[in-house]
Amino acid sequence: MEIRTFFRSKGDKIQGTLTLPDDINQPPICLFVGGSFPQTRDGNLDNSQTDWFPVPLPERNIFKDEACLLEKIGIATFRYDKRGSGESEGDFNLTSLLDLLDDARNALQWLRNLPEIDETRIGVLGQSEGAYLALMLAAAEPSLSFYIWQGGIYNNLETILRWQTKEFWQLDANTINNFKQNMPLVYWIYRQIDQIWSSVKQGHTYFKLGDDLWSKDFYLPLCKEHLDYPPSQFANQIKCPVLLLHGELDHNTPYTEALLMEKALIESGNNQVTTHIFPGLDHSFRRLGKPDEDFVTAMQRPLDGIMSQVLVNWLETTILSNFTQLGREN
Repeated sequence: MEIRTFFRSKGDKIQGTLTLPDDINQPPICLFVGGSFPQTRDGNLDNSQTDWFPVPLPERNIFKDEACLLEKIGIATFRYDKRGSGESEGDFNLTSLLDLLDDARNALQWLRNLPEIDETRIGVLGQSEGAYLALMLAAAEPSLSFYIWQGGIYNNLETILRWQTKEFWQLDANTINNFKQNMPLVYWIYRQIDQIWSSVKQGHTYFKLGDDLWSKDFYLPLCKEHLDYPPSQFANQIKCPVLLLHGELDHNTPYTEALLMEKALIESGNNQVTTHIFPGLDHSFRRLGKPDEDFVTAMQRPLDGIMSQVLVNWLETTILSNFTQLGREN
């Protein structure tokens, strides 16, 4: 059962969808946290934000599909439109990383007060930048029952964007031109990468991306906060069960980031870490037709079945079985 609802954060209504499995009293619940740029609750880039995305991009529905998977095994979910995206209030163009973290934290607090779910059995799943936000949330909230990383980062944002940039300029001319036409935001970030980070480190608030055909004033405090709070510094605070999922052909964040996070978690004493690197899959866990295929094309394919099964199996064996066992012992 899906319920359209909202919570409040920083004075704004953040709209979302609560999915409850049928015939289960107070099920465990997973909070979904979305990735970079304006995104909707279903895990899609918000095409209504034409200053960000002048050409409509395919809907991938990654969170919508995962909510269905979890509902079938008896886990509730809550997914929400990021502030200033979809139906949520706020201005995404003035949103920082810590604003997004506050939203996730307020979503968690709101969930704890819902009578329909078990407040002692809440986990968090993040995709891309959302995996980083979910990591920060899990570090600050030791009572969380589990943490799921999907295509996240261990190093800071500058390191990742420079890796992306190097990979991008090795693509063929047609692919690069398609990016410029269909996703100019990404193209110009790669084109102006040095100037962007110079402006960030000088403390500027905005950087003008683009040229006379397309341009955008890019809000830099989010980038500065990425530098101030690198994901690597939070690994030693995560003590709950962790599932790290990453596509081997991820062109947004290299799969080696998951291996670095795994190593850091284990070295900090967490012995409940499971890692899966999926051959042939990209950032959104779509199967690529060729290794250098762009992610916009791949988004049109369905969520890969192998990844879906790994996610479900881990939740059933690591999370649901533990809850059942604890119930028996109590």
